[in-house]
Amino acid sequence: MALRTGTGLIVAALVAGLGALILGEYEFEGMLPFVAGPLFGLVIGEIVVGVGRSRAVLVGVAAGVLAASGIAWAGWIDSSEGIEPVKRLVWVAAALAGAAALARVVGRAGPRGPAAGTGP
Repeated sequence: MALRTGTGLIVAALVAGLGALILGEYEFEGMLPFVAGPLFGLVIGEIVVGVGRSRAVLVGVAAGVLAASGIAWAGWIDSSEGIEPVKRLVWVAAALAGAAALARVVGRAGPRGPAAGTGP
């Protein structure tokens, strides 16, 4: 189980890095941070859950950190790799990405037990 969870986190880290390289080519202005942040976090969270099959809080926190770090790296790339200041909306997008990844991993797993209204 730990090997599968570790593999999920490694794959998520690779995808977060690739996503940062791609997203870093865009300006963090307008609605982009408010759309890209949560979507980025959901993708990272989905990879962790899909590959790692773990919904532990610690794994969710790790996924949130990976998602937020990917957005922060994209913001650094957008700032001409540190030549210009990093835009404030980058940090908003990073927070949204981290929260979305955490919610995706730790969120409700679905109904446990018999469905409501069924049974004897």
